[in-house]
Amino acid sequence: MKQKENFFKAHYDWLVAILGMAALAASIVLLLPALSRSPDAAVQQREAWLAAAKPAHDEVAPVAIDILNAAQRLAKTPPALNAIDPKAGSFLASEKRGFCKPGDEAVKGCGKPIPVGVEVCPFCAQQQKAQEKPSADADNDGLPNDWETKYGLNPNDGADADKDSDGDGFTNAEEFAAKTDPTNKDSHPDYLDYLTVQGGLKQILLPFWFKTEMPIPGGHRYVFQNLQSRTAYDKTYSVKNGEEIGKTGWIAGDYKKLSEERVIQGSGKMKAKKVVDVSTVEVTQKDGGRKMVLRVNDRKIAVDSQATLAWDRFGGKTFTVKEGDEIDLNGVKYRVVSLKTKAKNGCSVVLEGLLDKKQKTLETP
Repeated sequence: MKQKENFFKAHYDWLVAILGMAALAASIVLLLPALSRSPDAAVQQREAWLAAAKPAHDEVAPVAIDILNAAQRLAKTPPALNAIDPKAGSFLASEKRGFCKPGDEAVKGCGKPIPVGVEVCPFCAQQQKAQEKPSADADNDGLPNDWETKYGLNPNDGADADKDSDGDGFTNAEEFAAKTDPTNKDSHPDYLDYLTVQGGLKQILLPFWFKTEMPIPGGHRYVFQNLQSRTAYDKTYSVKNGEEIGKTGWIAGDYKKLSEERVIQGSGKMKAKKVVDVSTVEVTQKDGGRKMVLRVNDRKIAVDSQATLAWDRFGGKTFTVKEGDEIDLNGVKYRVVSLKTKAKNGCSVVLEGLLDKKQKTLETP
């Protein structure tokens, strides 16, 4: 026994190798039939099996795609919707509604929303005040169908509200609001409706003021002080009657010596009277011929007032005007009649059309 055990121990690796060789030989024997078959034969065998196979369930009917094809055609070219009846609602447009408002002012209605145009409220049975029937607007652009049809527009095209059919600078929507003809360039909203006043009045001051008078043989000599002077002796003009005041374009004229008595308030209840010089001198504009009477020591005298007007048509335009000036709005001329100061640093401007003589007042917003 010991000899056998010693044999196995001494030669176990040979025994394992022999067993492995035997297993490999058996595998080769088993694979030989499969390797001997051609690939085409195997494919034919599988196709034959599939052809003979039967479905486990009943045959499913083919899917109808007619509806899908129709939906795809509509998605590419959707049909134009006809005008929606205001009395009949739909999933696209709700029914037009107003609020219950009886025709008799003494009767109080329920105030509930009811269809526009009904004669009797379905909630409180009160007779309703006659309401203007709304005009249908198929493309919901704010222009009624009948108005668009009248002027050759497309009731189903919402983009034509922003177009300018006659090239007069106003959209069709603006022409509809103004009740003008969108196909006639001579019929358009009032240009002055688009002209606004910017800010308040700007005053043009006289560049000097009357300081004093000095008698000379045969007349007077006047002393005028430049408005921009910082001292009493800076930029003064000493002239006689008929001479120009510096290079300002104004001519000195007649002088009147005047005075008045004024009451001066003292401490407590004490009052005193004082005679004050209020003499005047007349000055005349050299070019314009305008005359003004200046009182001694009165400063910052307004010669003219100016206003700024802004027009938002045809790319926009700004005008700086004074009374008597004319402005041109796309060939239509207007004259500035008056300028007036308003509260809170605002102003009003009155304009008059040179052709129709109609006046309109514009004010600072």
